[in-house]
Amino acid sequence: MAALLLLVGGVLGPLRWMLVPSIVLCLVGVVWLLVAVISLSPSAVLRRVALALMFAPMIATPLCAMQASQALVLQSRGVSRPAAVTRIEVHHGKSTTYDCTVRYDGSATPVTDTVSCDAGDRVGEHVLVVRDPGGLVDPEFDWQVSAARVDVVFAVMSEIALMAISVLAVAVGAVIHLVRRRRAGTGRPDGTDTQTLRLRRSAAS
Repeated sequence: MAALLLLVGGVLGPLRWMLVPSIVLCLVGVVWLLVAVISLSPSAVLRRVALALMFAPMIATPLCAMQASQALVLQSRGVSRPAAVTRIEVHHGKSTTYDCTVRYDGSATPVTDTVSCDAGDRVGEHVLVVRDPGGLVDPEFDWQVSAARVDVVFAVMSEIALMAISVLAVAVGAVIHLVRRRRAGTGRPDGTDTQTLRLRRSAAS
């Protein structure tokens, strides 16, 4: 269930009026997964291995879901328009991102949009932009929209990997917990538990 929240949150992310619920769902999903794995895994080594394996899918699932959702919305509602790149802004942070300002061709008055792009784009480049007339999602280049199937596959694969790792970690943790309980309750090699031995000794005395 917690893993599904990440997927749903990512799907809602590109919708401008659903940004806050998307962030909340993703945060709840991450916290829920971490608490479940940490609390249900009695072994410190198991917890570390599970958290390390879950790290990449936890990030990839909402991000791929966001890209797939935006591209699918543009495929179903979008309109393609030729444009030219007039400006490129570079944003430096944990990773470098690029925003291209594009001006649409054939308009009586200049109409511009901001499109997420990459380092390979250049000012003056002629591009094809797909935009939603209703403004439900941000516009994208035509080639980005065409890659929606790939984004869907990555989102589903990340979700499956996340669910498999979390379920396996919890299952292994449960087995370890049961084994430890049985060992703690066994006082002799023949399987007689410690409490039974104490009752026998008190009865004999």
